[in-house]
Amino acid sequence: MKKILIISYYWDKCNSIGRQRWFNYVNELINKNIKVYVLTSSNENKIIFKENLVIIKRKSNDINTIFSKLFSSNYTSGVIDSSESITNKIFSWIRVNLFFPDPRILWANSSYKFLLKFIDKEKINTIVTTSPPHSMHIIGRKLKEKLDFKWISDFRDPYINWDILLNMNPLNFSKKIHRNMEIDFLKKSDHVLVTNSNLKDEYSKIINSNKFTLLRNGSNHFFQKIDYDSKFIISHFGLINKFRDPITFLKALDELLTENKTFSSKFELRLFGKIQKSTLNYLENEFTNKKNIKIYDQIDTNKVNDKIKESSILLLLINNTKIQNTTPYKIYDYLVSGRHILTLGNNENTDVNYLLNKYKRRERISYENREGIKKYLIESFNSFKEKKLKDFNLDYSNIKYSNLTDSLMDII
Repeated sequence: MKKILIISYYWDKCNSIGRQRWFNYVNELINKNIKVYVLTSSNENKIIFKENLVIIKRKSNDINTIFSKLFSSNYTSGVIDSSESITNKIFSWIRVNLFFPDPRILWANSSYKFLLKFIDKEKINTIVTTSPPHSMHIIGRKLKEKLDFKWISDFRDPYINWDILLNMNPLNFSKKIHRNMEIDFLKKSDHVLVTNSNLKDEYSKIINSNKFTLLRNGSNHFFQKIDYDSKFIISHFGLINKFRDPITFLKALDELLTENKTFSSKFELRLFGKIQKSTLNYLENEFTNKKNIKIYDQIDTNKVNDKIKESSILLLLINNTKIQNTTPYKIYDYLVSGRHILTLGNNENTDVNYLLNKYKRRERISYENREGIKKYLIESFNSFKEKKLKDFNLDYSNIKYSNLTDSLMDII
């Protein structure tokens, strides 16, 4: 039986996007009779044995826990606020200029020591290190120097050209260290996985493109018909931060709710997930039609499908940054649901454009296009009232994890 080890820091955090990609791929690998081991961080050292699945939990030491709380600051959750405090800026500066690749390096080093004997004992022949945090690749690189196995490095997000890292203001010498580490990971890996075609093109300039595979994220959700008997609901799932600041959308919505009482009586905006303070402050202090807004904590991933089912339109916020080398994870769940998608973004994102066009959704609207946003909302609402807001019952098999795993099988 083939054995594969996945090194994923966030496996224990059930609602983490960092977990979802490999959680789904692991389930599919097990279905294909692959024995999977997962190494992850935890508050205890423990090994859990299941059929064809072994979860290895390694405790984060106390120093690393302190570093994570202090230096990761809001970056751990991705809530990078437009009005970020001086304290957070200082912590972020320390994190990016003193810890390479990141503060998880201490956990990575202790995990490496444990794995040296474990891998040899279990006869594991393929290892996947998935980042961020990018210190997971430190484990793969160090193990590769000592043991014989196939090392696959998986970049869910970029490294040096990652908007989160660049926002921490690394010094030039720090950028050079981070860049050299990134190049070293790419060169020493036997194979590299990326989730975005622009990132693949970027990395292909560093090493041979034959070493790369664009292995997209996917979805295990399913198509659902629109319920015209409910309210006209727009839902957003995930982070709202300085890179995805919907302030103009909220202002346009507030105007429309005030101007159109029929719209106001039927409309509801639902926000699921973590939201930056500046947006919360705006909704609390300046947004007039508060009764039309519902704010929820991040919900369990197994409940997302039900909340999508209740929605008429799904809101997709594209990072408002010049470098477009990431693809929002949620776009795949949005697409397979069959719902309309209101996409806001100022910059061309090749993969997002490809997916929206392939699955017949409308192109994006710029964040500042207040009139365009209002026009979209009222046109969609009128279609909803007339029960003509069609759903998209298309063939989504190419973005289902069950089919995407075939490409992964060819690599491992």
